[in-house]
Amino acid sequence: MKKSVIFAALFCMLSSVSLFAQKAGDMYISGSIGMSGNNTKSVINNTSTKVPGGFQMSITPQFGIFVIENLEVHLGLGYRFSKTPSDIKTEESTNTSMFTITPGINYYLPIVDGKFYYTPGLDLSVGFGGSNYKTETTTNKLSNSTSFGLSLALVSFEFRPVEYFGISFRAGDLTYALNQEKLPQSGNSSVNIDAKYITNNVDFGLNLNATIGFRYYF
Repeated sequence: MKKSVIFAALFCMLSSVSLFAQKAGDMYISGSIGMSGNNTKSVINNTSTKVPGGFQMSITPQFGIFVIENLEVHLGLGYRFSKTPSDIKTEESTNTSMFTITPGINYYLPIVDGKFYYTPGLDLSVGFGGSNYKTETTTNKLSNSTSFGLSLALVSFEFRPVEYFGISFRAGDLTYALNQEKLPQSGNSSVNIDAKYITNNVDFGLNLNATIGFRYYF
């Protein structure tokens, strides 16, 4: 009797695995939120001085849908903001804002059917924003920035412990990034300067600080 109960339980578990398969029309929501800041305090000859540090925040919601079985497309919309104090005695700072649009595609290759997947994918990223120098009374434009990037995820997996919940793991990418920073022309000078700084970067490596994400399926 006990053996039959055990076999029946195992059969139900194995049968339920197919419920977690990634089928056309399945959708999920995911994303990331980050925030950091710091300051430094020095004590010299019993005199304490506090130096404010920088502040950064980011938010990137993401939506994905499976267009065919095991093949999904997704879109992420991101915003990043950073503030770097320029003078410890005033409210002067350099503020940088960046908006990004990131479409992408992932293929789900089952390793343990319905539970564990190898998920290589390709992401395209386009961003725009700029930097301002802000004082107590004025705000001056420093630069306009645009970016373009490609990222090929080679070490990427997802675990589906239950039907509506996924845990993603990503540790290795092949990336290409193009960043362009353009300085605004100055009207105070007899000769306007049109300056651009263009940076190309290619990177591949196994990231030991791997990222872990969560997805809700519906």
